Amino acid sequence: MNTTITWIYQSGDYTAAAAEKFEKGLVERYSGVAAPRGFDFRVIGAAEIIPSCLGKPVLRYRGEDLLSQRQCFIVGDKSLEPQGMEAMRAIYRTIQASDSTLLNRSISGPDYLERDKLALLQHAAGLGVPTAGTIAVPFGKYARLVVDEVKRELGAGPYIIKPRELSMGIGVLRVDSHQQLVAALDIVAQTGFPYIVQPYLPHSADMRVYVADGEVITSLSRRPKPGGYLANISLGGSADVNKDHLQVEDHCRSIAKSLDAEYLCIDWLMTDTGPVLNEWSTAHGGFMVLPEPERSMVADAFFGWIERKFNRDRRD
Repeated sequence: MNTTITWIYQSGDYTAAAAEKFEKGLVERYSGVAAPRGFDFRVIGAAEIIPSCLGKPVLRYRGEDLLSQRQCFIVGDKSLEPQGMEAMRAIYRTIQASDSTLLNRSISGPDYLERDKLALLQHAAGLGVPTAGTIAVPFGKYARLVVDEVKRELGAGPYIIKPRELSMGIGVLRVDSHQQLVAALDIVAQTGFPYIVQPYLPHSADMRVYVADGEVITSLSRRPKPGGYLANISLGGSADVNKDHLQVEDHCRSIAKSLDAEYLCIDWLMTDTGPVLNEWSTAHGGFMVLPEPERSMVADAFFGWIERKFNRDRRD
């Protein structure tokens, strides 16, 4: 009998049509590679899930306790709304308290090192990994206080302003002047989300490196569409496989070892002066866009890691 992997996402962030498309796309991409490796794959929207403690952790979804059968979960504890984010974290933490396996809780140390861009860059800088200057924006009416700090520490621009804890290029702005920076900060101040400011680093590619068991498997270099600045394939970017990951193998090993991470996707900006760390992710790092044989190499490592973690958690 196959083990189930359940991906839970914040369906409340999507229109009904977009949610249906998202779920269908995930299932189509992952079911075909999961089944031959002993896993069933499904996607569930979080809007109808009720986390509880009823003498044990319970996740009620349409009358079913999702935790009644031990399985694996991938949970994005992110949302476009603060209340939605807290709802996702309640789900995330309920699974973590159960005997099921939370796949995106796969590092040692605090869980914010899986999603907080400021914190993970601070961690990496302490390891000697090349990182971009990164400054957190004060909340609300204090946002403009960061302007002088940005000009002093990051220069005259251009800059990238991005949410600290969202992904997929959501809410990322490039600003080219002081006036644009101030206007962007005024907008950011109204969102309720924590933001960071970084220098815009011209780069030839955004390279994702796939690391399993402390070793680099392969990488994917993603490039923005002409005239764009975001390399997400979903936003029209292109991608290819090459050997550029050889430039960062030692840094990738160092990061994975420091986090005790058995599976990690590490993103680098390939600049003229060398690779600069952008961010990393755990079980959310997609690999289905890879060509063969690299796709199968990463799939074998990914599902092999899941099987070992699931069996190890059972013994623990």
